[in-house]
Amino acid sequence: MEHGKLFPHGRAAVLDDETRLTMLSEEQLRRLLDLRGSEDIVDLGSGTGFYTNRVAAWTTGTVYAVELQAEMQRRHREKGVPANVRLVLADVNELPLAAGSVDRALSINTFHETHGRPGLERLARALRPGGRFVVVDWRRAEEAADRGPRLEHRLTPEEVGAILEPWFAVAATEVVSPYFFAVVAGLNPSASG
Repeated sequence: MEHGKLFPHGRAAVLDDETRLTMLSEEQLRRLLDLRGSEDIVDLGSGTGFYTNRVAAWTTGTVYAVELQAEMQRRHREKGVPANVRLVLADVNELPLAAGSVDRALSINTFHETHGRPGLERLARALRPGGRFVVVDWRRAEEAADRGPRLEHRLTPEEVGAILEPWFAVAATEVVSPYFFAVVAGLNPSASG
């Protein structure tokens, strides 16, 4: 949000471009989330619902589509919202989820925009034991510079891990495409509530 990193809602149509699946496929996302089919999930920065609606088809649980910009949610509503999706208009740092209410959290292409202490602390409280947080974001690499935010706004997987560390323990990192890396984390057992 600071330094102009928030995605401009006037460009929201690109969020629904099917070529996004060449950068993060449904199969990759399913593998990263490691779903059994009944999990409650929060999609942080859900935008127009491109991945949210797909994730909703993979679970019978509730999928919370958390989005800061009302215009993005308006576009999501126009496309159609699956019955198990709840639209939540909120800043991620003021995450309005009850303690122990979700099994999975995901942030796709938005972690570089906001990753403050209050939101991560609330997210850690909202995750149930054994839950996981999946961050997929833009690689800070010259070969990935032709798409996405400017390189100086991007984080490395190591930086994401350091930001998460007080509340989450990184279980795995990987490059999922020339443009994206993924960090998979669970609750940090040494973190105090």
